[in-house]
Parts: sequence; C-alpha cells; structure tokens
Amino acid sequence: MEQGRIRLKDIQFDCIIGILPYERENKQPVILNLTLWLDFAQAAKTEDLNESIDYAKLAEELKGFIRLSCFKLVETLVVKTAEYVLEHYPKASAVEVSVTKPQAVPGCLGAEASVKVSRK
Repeated sequence: MEQGRIRLKDIQFDCIIGILPYERENKQPVILNLTLWLDFAQAAKTEDLNESIDYAKLAEELKGFIRLSCFKLVETLVVKTAEYVLEHYPKASAVEVSVTKPQAVPGCLGAEASVKVSRK
C-alpha cells in the first residue's frame, strides 16, 4: 500500500452559514480546506485517474453540497462534509475538513472549525 494524501487548499466561495438572522439571509465567504488519505499504488502504477480521486470534481461537488445545505454551525458543516466525502468517495480512507469564516469575528482573521474522520 502506498498511502498518500491529496490536499485542496483555500477553496473560496459564498454560502449561507450561521445562526444570526442576517446570516440566514445573506451569503458569507467561507474558505474550505480538505485533506484526503488514500492508497496511491494503483494510480501511480497505471496513471489512471479512475484509480485516484478527481479533486477538481470533488471541489465543485462540495461547493454545491455546502451551498444547498445552509448549515447553521461550522461544526455541522465540517462533520457533514467529511461524511459526504467518505460516502461518495470510497477510495478515501480518511478525510480532514476545515472551514474558516473570515468575517465571523470583527478584528479577527476568521473563525475556523475542523474535523478528521476515518473509515470504520
């Protein structure tokens, strides 16, 4: 087994996230970071994308999933996003998801939540 990781860094987009009334009505910027762990052996041997994870496709899927979900808490967002990845990408043995809300706290670069989930 050639355990490797794929990282998607600083995927930026707007979505509904938060508990305050104005947050439920107005999209806010979020920054998504994702790390996937998977076996690289077959992909490295064949150079076939089907033996790995199409991370461009994954990034677009996750933006759609998060935008449609309209989560209230970033904690929920990271857990549900990790579950989505493991459910839809069986080659991933584990995933770490972090999300930053850059405008969450005045005078702060952002509030961030993260979680790492492994297959059972």
